[in-house]
Amino acid sequence: MEKAYRFDDQRPVIGTTVYAFRTLNGLKRFARLQGSMGSQRFWEITGNIVSDDGSEDGIQIRVVFVKQVY
Repeated sequence: MEKAYRFDDQRPVIGTTVYAFRTLNGLKRFARLQGSMGSQRFWEITGNIVSDDGSEDGIQIRVVFVKQVY
């Protein structure tokens, strides 16, 4: 199982596929640039990678477990 990170108001649903960031630091950098730091919840997603385009935010992951990290 792999880990990825996402920010969203709602908790990702187990069994669904979502887009996510490769690292928590990458997610934080993007959120700061967008002005969303502190306005949405940050989630650590554990699951199976469905696709990965190699970019910082290019992971699609099927959600198996979710933990709020911020």
